[in-house]
Amino acid sequence: MIPVSRIRSIGKVFNKGQLCFSTMTKETDRLDLRILEYLKRKTRVKGIRVRISEMRRKYPALTLNAAAHIWAQKRKLSVARYLTEKDRESLKSVKLEPIPIKIGKQRKRLIKIANYETDDKLLKAHIDEINKTYTYGCYTACFVLCRKVLENLLLNILEVKYPGKDKTHRERYWDFNRNRPLEFSRLLKSLRENKNDFIPENKLVERICILAEKFKETADEMTHSLYHIASKKEMDEMNFQQILDLIRELFKKLQL
Repeated sequence: MIPVSRIRSIGKVFNKGQLCFSTMTKETDRLDLRILEYLKRKTRVKGIRVRISEMRRKYPALTLNAAAHIWAQKRKLSVARYLTEKDRESLKSVKLEPIPIKIGKQRKRLIKIANYETDDKLLKAHIDEINKTYTYGCYTACFVLCRKVLENLLLNILEVKYPGKDKTHRERYWDFNRNRPLEFSRLLKSLRENKNDFIPENKLVERICILAEKFKETADEMTHSLYHIASKKEMDEMNFQQILDLIRELFKKLQL
């Protein structure tokens, strides 16, 4: 039989070990300061750390960064870009509620966030679909469609500027290894690197690249991550119509 004093001693050691493990776990789970600064800037809510801690207590399996992501989503924001693999894994323990899309019985009046005159029936169909997805609150789909349209317009700009089958022209927008146009990021890079060929419209080209770059980063994340659901605010901040207007102006200059 083990003496009572010995049992108590073992118990103290065990409890002390538990305390050390708990403390160590808390120390290794820190809130990413980039997330905190982003939420402060976007929400202007006081006591964000406290609110994130409350969310953590509600869902103990979450990391602090994952708890911050849930809190942000309830405000139609996303910090998914800052989450680590560990944070994403902890999110699997929480059932995320989808954002409901309320569609009334009567047909909604179409909200046009994209207006681009074109004879291209396929491009026109995509512009129409962009306006429909925005009208009915399908903002993630709207984001991806906008990126798709931008990708094709960037390709068209390069094709007009560098016509013909000359390889030195085509390599600016064509992937010879895959026998298809360059992907969005490479088209954007090509346009930016060759902006001086567009003088005196090089400043216009640079502005198009700067605005289009936002769609590359955000739409990529939405396409490949289940954790980033776009909000109306995010979509509005992208100024998609402004990019279309600049591209239309550039085409006018190129065709003179």
